[in-house]
Amino acid sequence: MNTEDLPYSDCTVTFPELSFLVPNGIKAIDLASSLKSVLFRRPGKPFDENPDEPLDEAVIRYTREQWHAIIDGILCIPNVLWINHPRVNDIMECKIVQLQRAVDMGFRIPQTCVTSSKERAEKFIQSCGGYAVAKSLYSSLIEYPDRDFFIFTTVVESIKDIPSSEIGIAPMIFQEYLEEKIDYRVTVVGEKVHTVRIESRLEDCHIIDWRAQKDGLKFNPSELPEDVQKRCIDYVKECGLVFGAIDMVLYRDDFYFLEINPNGEWGWLQTGARLPIAEALTDYLIKGCSQEFSGDEYGSHF
Repeated sequence: MNTEDLPYSDCTVTFPELSFLVPNGIKAIDLASSLKSVLFRRPGKPFDENPDEPLDEAVIRYTREQWHAIIDGILCIPNVLWINHPRVNDIMECKIVQLQRAVDMGFRIPQTCVTSSKERAEKFIQSCGGYAVAKSLYSSLIEYPDRDFFIFTTVVESIKDIPSSEIGIAPMIFQEYLEEKIDYRVTVVGEKVHTVRIESRLEDCHIIDWRAQKDGLKFNPSELPEDVQKRCIDYVKECGLVFGAIDMVLYRDDFYFLEINPNGEWGWLQTGARLPIAEALTDYLIKGCSQEFSGDEYGSHF
């Protein structure tokens, strides 16, 4: 169901005997009686593009809120497997929660300071030997009507020339700089782990943020040590997720947890590294349809 198309379709919910009719091609389907699994993939906003008859911005905001209430209403249908449950996704988007969970579960993480204080950020950078990395605490995207900007992880040596007001406008993450690290993307689906080791084809290239290096990267299928792999599976499950894309690095023979994206992209790994992530997701969605699967295994503690 393409949520951005909802304003051009019909949805109907009736009570007290629940019926939840949504479009399914040229006919409607009743989710209340048929829904068993949901792959919740970045629902778009209704009217992301201008409709045939342009509406006032205030009306568009109102309309989006009403359609999101319809989407939220699907949560009331019992015994449904969500990959992932929207509420759990929201919670696990918070990097502070991610990092504390990682520490609780025995992962190593870089020394980290989340702050909006220039003074504390400067002290932290000094404590890291004068080098640290800075990155966004939440979304890394700044959207303008005509252009978008992405905030990549950046090495910083000093912020003394940046006004305190610019540092203080929003909190951000500062972490120790793990130089000569090796990046890993670990995609977990239930009990299955799909790992790639990210390397540069260029000599003497130290990757700071592999997302910023569009050319010359190799995504080599890899295997994690058994204990690290199990910890990744346990972490995803403990967080109430079924799916999670974990960024890790190997530094001085130890694996460090950086973050998890509970709704991370994976298509590029399916095609580029030939990892069977789509198959794993499909198997899990089918498992969710079976009578043996309760639907309460994940997310019940949120």
